[in-house]
Amino acid sequence: MAKSFTIGCKNELARIQARRRCCRMAELSALLRLEGRLHIEGHEQVSLHTESENAAVARKIFKLTKDLFGTNLSLDINRIPRPRKHNCYYLFLGHDEAAQILNELGILDDHLHVVYEVPRRLVKANCCGAAYLRGAFLGGGFTASPTREHHLEIAVSHPQLAEELQALMARYDIAAQVTQRKNLHLVYLKSAPRITTLLALMGAYDCVMAMENEAILRELRNNVNRLVNCDTANLNKTVDASREQIEVINRIRSGAGLQALPAALQQIAAARLDHPLASVTELGEGMDPPLSKSAAYHRLRRLVQYDASGF
Repeated sequence: MAKSFTIGCKNELARIQARRRCCRMAELSALLRLEGRLHIEGHEQVSLHTESENAAVARKIFKLTKDLFGTNLSLDINRIPRPRKHNCYYLFLGHDEAAQILNELGILDDHLHVVYEVPRRLVKANCCGAAYLRGAFLGGGFTASPTREHHLEIAVSHPQLAEELQALMARYDIAAQVTQRKNLHLVYLKSAPRITTLLALMGAYDCVMAMENEAILRELRNNVNRLVNCDTANLNKTVDASREQIEVINRIRSGAGLQALPAALQQIAAARLDHPLASVTELGEGMDPPLSKSAAYHRLRRLVQYDASGF
């Protein structure tokens, strides 16, 4: 379920088509940074390939590269064997175009050295920063199902990039944490409000709605449970009190006898014996004439006092 929720979020984000070129550049930069594998094969000879299990993400990389640079990436599809049994999409950017495109996207500098930071010139505008985060999530993101413990993470290979993503989220008042798991560095969120803020910022509104609906259902279930527990506790108290009152009445009956009681107490004693599970309110309402809860409770207390006094 958690993985399917992540897939649903990525499919929704992959359908977003940013209108501004700067936003598309920022998104593709993050996508290739996190999905791509860079190969340096000699002087100014670089290539890049990406592999994704998500067809929507692969299509987005292909479309953005073509729209922005007029370049068609070569595509290969392989079926992963058991147990996962799904397609993996390989996109390849060859030597002729790779160096220039990666330089424009801020992944390589002018000397073709790898840059391990978020390119400042691509994320100056807030919309571009959001687009970069969207590309980063598409490339290396995961979010748990709303029915489980809240968790969202973006996995990157370099600690500097993790810190840069953390700082970029902070621009939008989203306080993320950074940790390391094996060879990966994770930028993660554990707070539902922060996760929904990030998803909304990136444009995953359906996912935000799913999380908020689950939160409403969870609160409703909790309220129902609290009410049931309260009702159960009240019922237990009623049963315990009724049992004690019936024991008192039986002791009086086996002693002086109920006929020795005042008429009002005889009446409440008979009602209690006839209705052992009734609440004090229900006992009072069933009397003729009806009694208030406090009046019925007072008569039952007098029965207990009679018994305690050895009547």
